[in-house]
Amino acid sequence: MLIGNLSRIRPVRHFFTIRPALSKEVSRRVIVAPASHFKTSTQNTKSNIPINEYKQLPEDSNYIEKHYKELQVFLNEFLVKKLNKTYADFEGDPDELVFQLEKFIELEVTPKYIDFSASDHHKGKFKSIRDRIVVDRYLDFVKDVRLTLLLNGGHSFIFDVMLQAKEVFDKMQKE
Repeated sequence: MLIGNLSRIRPVRHFFTIRPALSKEVSRRVIVAPASHFKTSTQNTKSNIPINEYKQLPEDSNYIEKHYKELQVFLNEFLVKKLNKTYADFEGDPDELVFQLEKFIELEVTPKYIDFSASDHHKGKFKSIRDRIVVDRYLDFVKDVRLTLLLNGGHSFIFDVMLQAKEVFDKMQKE
C-alpha cells in the first residue's frame, strides 16, 4: 500500500526568496534616488527633507559630532574625488546629498568589508565583527546626516563648517 501511494506523489517545486548577489549588489538594502532624478511633468517635486530657513543645531548634537571621521572620508573619497563637490554644493537639494552618501556606502564602503572569496555558505558575509561594526557605523552616519538636515532646515553647508572648525581646533590643541 505504501508503494502504491509513492507512485502517486508529484514532484514539488521549491521557490526561494534568496537569490545570489548581482554584480553591483552588495547588500540587500534598497536605495531610492530622489525625485529630482526622474523626469516628471511637474517641476515642483516635494523633497523628503523640508528646506526652511537655517536653524542652529542644538548644543548637544552628539549625533553628528561623533561622525567627524566619516564626514571627512566621505568628503575626500567621494565628493571631491568623484563628484568634484563639497557639502555646500548640495545646498537646496539635501535629498541628493543623502542619496550620494547611501550610494557611497553601498558601492564603496560595504564591498571593502565583505568576503566574496569565501565558500558559497559564507559568501557575502562580513570578514570579521570589526568590519560589521564599521559598516553599521556608516549606516548610523546616514541616519544622523538626515536628522541634521531635518533639524537645520536642509542646509548642507554645516558639514563643511563643522570640518573646518574641527581642523582649526585640532591645530590649536597641537600648539
